[in-house]
Amino acid sequence: MTGILYRSVSGTTSPRQRSGRHSRLRWPYVVAIALCVAWCELAGIAAVVHAYNIAQTTLTSTSEFAWFWIGMFLLELPLVGLIASRTTLQAVRNALLIIYGLVSYAPKLLRNPTSPVYHDEFAHWRATYDILTTGKLFQADPIIPIVAQYPGLHAATAALVHATGLTIWQAATVLLIVLHLTLFLGIAALAQALGFSDRIAAITAILYSLNSSFLYFDTQYAYESMGLTLAVWALVAYVRAIRSPPGSGRAAWVILTAVLAVGTVITHHLSAFTLVLIMALVSVAMSIPWLARKDGWIRAAATAWGLTLATALAMGAWFVFVAPSTWSYLSPFLGQGLSELMEVVQGSGGGRQLFGASLSPWWEQKTAYLVPVFALGLALGGLLLFRARVKDGRLPRGHSRALLSAFSILGIVYFPSTAFILTPQGAEGARRSWAFTWIGLTVLAAPAVVWLLDWVGRTGVRWKRISLRSALMAALAVALVGGTAAGLDGYYRFPGPFRYGSDARSITPELLATSEWFSARYGTGNNIITDRYTGLIFASFGAQNTAYVSSKLPAYNLYLAAPGAPIEPPSLLVRLRTSDINYLIVDKRMAYELPQLGIYFTTTDPASVLPQNGKPIFNGRLNKFDTMQWLTKVFQSDDYSIYRIKLPVAAVGYQQKPPTAPAPRGKRQKLLQGQLVVRP
Repeated sequence: MTGILYRSVSGTTSPRQRSGRHSRLRWPYVVAIALCVAWCELAGIAAVVHAYNIAQTTLTSTSEFAWFWIGMFLLELPLVGLIASRTTLQAVRNALLIIYGLVSYAPKLLRNPTSPVYHDEFAHWRATYDILTTGKLFQADPIIPIVAQYPGLHAATAALVHATGLTIWQAATVLLIVLHLTLFLGIAALAQALGFSDRIAAITAILYSLNSSFLYFDTQYAYESMGLTLAVWALVAYVRAIRSPPGSGRAAWVILTAVLAVGTVITHHLSAFTLVLIMALVSVAMSIPWLARKDGWIRAAATAWGLTLATALAMGAWFVFVAPSTWSYLSPFLGQGLSELMEVVQGSGGGRQLFGASLSPWWEQKTAYLVPVFALGLALGGLLLFRARVKDGRLPRGHSRALLSAFSILGIVYFPSTAFILTPQGAEGARRSWAFTWIGLTVLAAPAVVWLLDWVGRTGVRWKRISLRSALMAALAVALVGGTAAGLDGYYRFPGPFRYGSDARSITPELLATSEWFSARYGTGNNIITDRYTGLIFASFGAQNTAYVSSKLPAYNLYLAAPGAPIEPPSLLVRLRTSDINYLIVDKRMAYELPQLGIYFTTTDPASVLPQNGKPIFNGRLNKFDTMQWLTKVFQSDDYSIYRIKLPVAAVGYQQKPPTAPAPRGKRQKLLQGQLVVRP
């Protein structure tokens, strides 16, 4: 009875019918179709390249968005039409899925083929560099400290570098292409493991590619790109283990599930945590007798719970003994996001402005609001179809019903999560959750899509069939645009002129040259303080150790202090000395430009550091560094100044000098216009 419901609506026909239909397809037609697809792929790539070229040289034009989507439609829509067709052979459909998976990586590959460009990519590049240069895992990462505790991606990249002789970025690109394609095929494999026909499984993968993370966020060089792929394939093996009869085959699936689950645990925290939650949801569904009653359901439930508990124990052990800071890192995404959402609901707090500073044109922004609407309609259709097949007995109690119920619940979670997009902290967590909730959402929606396609195919009048199919393809195009627009902003998706404080557009030849000069002059491994955007290059390609600015080390107070005023708190300078921080790097644009992201150092910047009334808070406060006796300028370019920090060693400690009590001569050494004194 496996998958009886979904094969019944997939349009599967008898071998005689299939042979009769395909016998009418002559080789000239096959060759013509292949040539048309090849032309569409080449033209699509050319259109995307043209869009990037426009964006590279234009600041305000939105024509790059139009060209980009023309290219993406040419790349993907013809493939979707062939994949979804009832007449497509399984082998051909599988080949088309591989092509789709590869071309869907093209936007990110063309975006930055030679080096990192996103914030997280620099952090993971540095982590891989440290493994290659030291031969050791778990080296401290100055950009994102938590990534050092999850070395799966970095170790795999380093191994590929050693095996092939490629550079770090070349090896990373090869690995990412493989991971992206494997993720896409893994969604189809999971759908098949759940009992779907090949056609529905393929459409499940197509629908998954519409989620906001697929084109850009989960194609970047970051641990989620690998962790998500491992988690999906762990679920494939997990479902197979549950459904397999006792024997060596079942044992193999159990072992494979454990291996992939452990790989997820050591690669990415959120992927591991979500994997455990999904496995627990499945285990609960498998343990409900009225839902899963069938021969061997107790064994299946025991297998599900055993693998779930084993994965949870592995994750817990890793969190406790290897990565104890994981909980504190993840908690703001949910805890603060939930409190902010409650404030928005109660009217006591302001919500986040969607597309507030976005480059996206109005039509792209509008499509983003339609995606949840389309998803809700398909989800409701899938639920109705599921209920109808249960009611008429075509989906009896058993493994299939329990598994499909669990994944349907996972998909429904997507809809309440969209509310968190209205909060500053919750938005980041919501977007990251969609890569996982869309697994269940597409499992729920794919049968409804196939039902629609077959219903259109049964329409008697030809022009109606053409019109309805065109409408479905247009809806797919809108969902593709909207899903991507709901993810990363245009500043990330497109290259372009320099934009201060935008991460992906803050890298300039001047910054690269400054970092290169500093490394050549003073070597690598220096402890430095600088802003977020300058630190990306110094901490990655420059191999310097940028101090992580936080409430424990409020280095932003160095920049905030007015000329002649004391630096607060007094312990900050003590911390600089004891932490052996030797250099301060200042970007003078902090004084007169507003950062695109609205922050200067980290996402936890206090309100005192953020721009006030549309003006930079650091205006008129950066020239003071030239007058401080414990700072020596060693470099100056158009925009960057580098100072050597030379704080004296204090036997007792640093303290602020009271403004009305001048330091007695011979007792204290006065520094920085009387604000810092050292007692002998």
